[in-house]
Parts: sequence; structure tokens; C-alpha cells
Amino acid sequence: MEWAKVCKTKDIERVREAVSKLDVNERDVRGRTPLMLFLTNRMPLEAIKLLLAQNIDLEVRDKLGDTALKKAVKFKQAEVLSLLLAEGVDLQAPEGITATAWYAARDHRGIADLLLDTPGAIRLTLQAAEQLQVESILYEESLNTMCHEISKVSSAVILHAIVNGYNWDDGPEPMLAALANPVCAPITMMDMFELMEGEYWLEQTEEELASSYWKRPWKEMAETLQEKLKFCDR
Repeated sequence: MEWAKVCKTKDIERVREAVSKLDVNERDVRGRTPLMLFLTNRMPLEAIKLLLAQNIDLEVRDKLGDTALKKAVKFKQAEVLSLLLAEGVDLQAPEGITATAWYAARDHRGIADLLLDTPGAIRLTLQAAEQLQVESILYEESLNTMCHEISKVSSAVILHAIVNGYNWDDGPEPMLAALANPVCAPITMMDMFELMEGEYWLEQTEEELASSYWKRPWKEMAETLQEKLKFCDR
């Protein structure tokens, strides 16, 4: 009997037998534990519960750097996520928020929002009133008015949604207003830096900036973001 075969049977009785006879913390050549194999093969929830009832290491990483929690995110298994959270799985990562399961789940808002206790995480699913406020600001035709409205936003959640929904081709001014807003969260700044292609602007020389008047504000924003992010847990 081997875990690699057990995890493909979907046979609960065979799982029960394996749990009693095999090493529940065994690692395969890819560094995956039986729990990771169960998640990868989408084993029934009952089978996963049988493993979780054992003294298993939930924080171990495979050779890709994934934990069981990140596997559950990768395979969009919300029920398993809830089980792992109930077991007290660690939501943090030594490398910072970009290495967490929450960060990996950002394209699936419902799953990401299950992991909101992750330090530095922000709610991604908007309430109806919040969505209306975001759309009202993003569809504003006057950039000056948009900047003014962004400066008045009092919710980090709403500001984050605005930043991620903004058409960056419209210029840096509204995003400079977002960056100046005290509720701008570190994760929002990280997204801003990525969305504006901050590394590109940091590499621009004075000669290149002088070629067009509109370039300098972009570099200044990239520099400001870079400075702020030095003090953030990335």
C-alpha cells in the first residue's frame, strides 16, 4: 500500500486503512505529504478529515514551496480551507504577504476572503454600496473630480478596488491621489507598483524623462512607492 495509489482510489475504507498503517507525514520525491496528494487528486472531504484527525504537519512545504493551505487555494477547495483554518494553520509566510495563500488566492475573491486573517490582507469582495462608490469614481469623466473623490475615500477596501480597476492609460494623477490617501494599504501600494510597471519607470534616465513632459510624474510615483514599500512586509 502506497499513498500515491491510495489518493487515486477515492475509497474511504482504503484511506482509513492507510491512515492506520502508513506514515501520515511521509514525503514523496516532490516533497508532497499525503495531505497534499489528497488535495491534488481532489479526494473526498471525508478522506481529508481522516488525515487531519492524525498528528500531521500542516506547515511543511513541498519542493515548489507550497503548503497544504496553498494547495487548497490552487485547487479552489474552499471547504478544505475552512478545515485547515479550524486546525489553526499558519496564514503568514516568512517571505512576506506575497508568499501567503491569501496572495495566491487573489484571483478568486471568495476564496481569498476566507483568508482575511492573513496579516496585511484586504477584503476583495465588495458590498453593493461599495461597488457603486467604486464605479462612480472610476467612471467620473473629470480627472480633477476623480482625484478629489479618491482623496476623500475612507475605506482601504474601496481604495484598493479603485486602484485595481483604474485605467492606468488615463494618467498618474488619480493614482497619486490614492497614494497620498492615508488609508492606502501596503498591499494596495504593491499592486500600484506592479500595475504602473514601476521597475520600468525607475530605470528611466533624466534624458529619457526630458523627452516628454508627462513622464516625470510616473517616475516620481514609482520612486515614492519604492520608498514606502521599503518599510512594508513584502
